[in-house]
Amino acid sequence: MNDLTINILLYLTYVLIGVATIAAIVFPIITLAGDMKKAKRALLGIGAVAVVFVLSYIVSDGTVLDSYIKYDVTEGVSKMVGAVLIMTYILGLGAILSAIAGEILKATK
Repeated sequence: MNDLTINILLYLTYVLIGVATIAAIVFPIITLAGDMKKAKRALLGIGAVAVVFVLSYIVSDGTVLDSYIKYDVTEGVSKMVGAVLIMTYILGLGAILSAIAGEILKATK
């Protein structure tokens, strides 16, 4: 394969990724606009994740260790990474606990 073919295929890939991204954003919005009950539940879920993120951001530490300096990590970046890690831990634990609770509720019926 020559460079021209690779460049054309690479640009085609970028275009297709862009189309898929737009479709992944637009079509759920269109679907939710048609059914407000589903939209309300989706917004509640997004709000819950936002609350978990804000709490994680408040709790996270922005410490910059000496080993981070060579990667140009600032206090803000360190705090954001810490917040995302804490949020991942909280949501992961919540998923595990909800799976266990679902199985217990299903077993008791």
